[in-house]
Amino acid sequence: MKSITLPDIVTAGIFNAELAYKSKIITPNRKTTMFELELPVTDGGISYINDTSRPISKNTVICAKPGQFRHTKLPFKCYFVHIIVKEGRLFDVLSALPDYIELADREKILETFTALCESFEGGTSKEDILSQSLLLRLIYELDKTAAATRKTYSPKSSNQRVIEETVQYIKDNISGELTLELLSERVNFSKVYFHKLFRASCGKNLREYIEEQRIKAAIELLTSTDKTLTQIAYECGFSSQSYFSYAFKRRTGRTPREYAKAIFKEYELQDKEI
Repeated sequence: MKSITLPDIVTAGIFNAELAYKSKIITPNRKTTMFELELPVTDGGISYINDTSRPISKNTVICAKPGQFRHTKLPFKCYFVHIIVKEGRLFDVLSALPDYIELADREKILETFTALCESFEGGTSKEDILSQSLLLRLIYELDKTAAATRKTYSPKSSNQRVIEETVQYIKDNISGELTLELLSERVNFSKVYFHKLFRASCGKNLREYIEEQRIKAAIELLTSTDKTLTQIAYECGFSSQSYFSYAFKRRTGRTPREYAKAIFKEYELQDKEI
């Protein structure tokens, strides 16, 4: 068995972003220089790593790697451990962890995090040994959980289920950020493989499908509510009202206002005929 080079535990404890950034809603974007493992204390807020984002959940461990860019929409409070390891087996394991790991057994991970934070704060030589052993246990548990998730979403056995779940996720989160990076990471597929799989299953690429669903949701709001175009645009996940109008006309041949007027006119004619 090859020896394992122990990582350097730089810091560990509990972090409350609302106290650290009292006047801010979003923390500054920064480039990470080490591995950062975090277990949220409560749900709420949004975590951003590179081009992906994920609603913060206490049942999800955040695993940021050196060189990534990250920031957070508050609120955010978490147990954390920041470590440096530059090569070897542990570096490979940590680098391969997904940025977000959904937990089947949060209590076990929480127990390890809290014990690790307490031993690190102790600072004695004996507690340093305990901190290292707890960190190795934490990395092992996270790697095992990530491996189980990858197995659950094995492309050989559950491709269709993955696509069906992705389609439902898109419909349930139409107002949120729906990127190839985020959706492929959810099912632990590479971006290239997931893109090919989605196109083969749905007959269109992911961007086209998402835009199509957003236009459908917008039509529903246009014809059943008195919301403004700006409100509809943001509720349906468009970055701006101007882009919403552009995308809508490109797909329907009419602007949102023209489309709504035509629908209402059709309803009026039907009422007169009755």
